[in-house]
Amino acid sequence: MPSYDATDALDDLFGNDEGYSAGAGAAVVTRTEEILDGPAPATSIDAVLRLADGLPSLDDVRAVDDHDTSELTATELQQKEQTETVISTALAAGDAAVWVIAQGLERAAKGRWWRRTHSSLGGYVEAKIGRSAVYGRQLRKNAPLALETAHKTGTVPKPSQVKVTRKTEEQYGREAAVTLYEAVRDVSAELGTHPTADSLMAVHKSLPRQLPEESEQQREVIVQATRRTLGVGVDAPAFESESNKSASIEALAFESESNGDASGETPSGDEEGEPPTGSEPPSGSEAEDDIEDAEIVPEHLVTLKDALKTLNAVNRAVTKDVFTQAAASPDDAAEYEKVRQAIITKTTAIRNKALHAPNG
Repeated sequence: MPSYDATDALDDLFGNDEGYSAGAGAAVVTRTEEILDGPAPATSIDAVLRLADGLPSLDDVRAVDDHDTSELTATELQQKEQTETVISTALAAGDAAVWVIAQGLERAAKGRWWRRTHSSLGGYVEAKIGRSAVYGRQLRKNAPLALETAHKTGTVPKPSQVKVTRKTEEQYGREAAVTLYEAVRDVSAELGTHPTADSLMAVHKSLPRQLPEESEQQREVIVQATRRTLGVGVDAPAFESESNKSASIEALAFESESNGDASGETPSGDEEGEPPTGSEPPSGSEAEDDIEDAEIVPEHLVTLKDALKTLNAVNRAVTKDVFTQAAASPDDAAEYEKVRQAIITKTTAIRNKALHAPNG
């Protein structure tokens, strides 16, 4: 049996969309018959739930004390990778399902299939998907760009992300919008993070008023703007000044992760008000607080280790809740924003120095 990878799945899911073209009645009938002859909904749901079978047994996962900061063992690293693969697959399936829903709603809207059971399309949408009519309209409006982004990049964007890249499409065209998403995704991966609506908007705002018409030149401008905005300056000196004014949208581990959908939902952090999961440094590469100095350590390395201990202490102290509480007072709004921007600038300057420093 031939292999069936994620690219094949995307091709199947986002194939030629005959439903949007004229005279496509026969194609719609054919597709409907294929769906009816295919697996029942319960079977499809079961297929997603069976992803959990790929997780390591919970009994085999070693319980670790809250204060344990030791390196992960080989077994733990394998279990972590196995688990994260399942999580990523489940998330991708969920993201793809959103745009399947959007395509279905577009057909319901065109055929006015709600006309005998509901007083409006909005009421029909709310009844069918349990979300507001506004959310349904946004999905339908953004679906064409989302599907093309999925086709060309192999990654299914989230509704909140497409809401941003739609602005890019309106100003520069669809090709630029897809390129912007891909560039932000790739540069974010270099930084160990993921694209967010915030980072996409920051890059969108950094683009010049006009982009080159030629595709490769356009891509180059967008990629360079992305790298500068996210803190990987393409024209920056090896060590940037601490007064660097180009603050990175991803500079802080606890910066907003706006990967929620159009309803305003965002990924939750832990119950203590700590940064959202996924915004922390990757396990295994995260520096620890108590680094044991060797008997003879170069002076400059001691300086870096001391700085790292200080940064760890600051990162623990400056939680998301601290920002929330500080922003709550209207009387201190100007001072709060001034301090917040200063923190972003300083932390970005430090990170840029580390990014451009020689590799060990």
